[in-house]
Amino acid sequence: MRFKEAVEATPHLAGKWESGLQALRSEDRPHVQPHDPRKLRGSVDVDTALKKLPEHADAHRRDFAIGFQHTNRSSEFVYWVETHTGSDSQISVMLDKFKWLKQWLAGEGKPLAEFECDFIWAPSGATSFTKGARQVKALALMGLRYTGSGLKIPDAHPKPERRA
Repeated sequence: MRFKEAVEATPHLAGKWESGLQALRSEDRPHVQPHDPRKLRGSVDVDTALKKLPEHADAHRRDFAIGFQHTNRSSEFVYWVETHTGSDSQISVMLDKFKWLKQWLAGEGKPLAEFECDFIWAPSGATSFTKGARQVKALALMGLRYTGSGLKIPDAHPKPERRA
């Protein structure tokens, strides 16, 4: 299944797929920089699509999903991106958003859970810690990658492709 098809097959996201980075808010687009924009497979604003639903209204929802075709991957890849202030006080919020996303992917978001992915925190402004800070290392151990200065998507993914 391709990213666009998975978005369309996901409850409450049908019709929300956008080409390129169009689903990202204009203030968030500069924080995501693909090396080759032609490899983008679209995006979806998960937060906006789900915030009006009673079951998700008060949740800490994830912002965006971005599909990308890396040159060293046979399948499309998904970046789950949260653009948010990078400070110690926001770590618990990021963890809540990460936990929510994992639960959502196990349920309603299952069509999108089939993709290899990265969970990204791309700060939307000044940060109070560096990429090597102990807080960042602790987040990485949980599977959440802090980029420090926005997400730069390379043509080839740095990790080997996972085989089933």
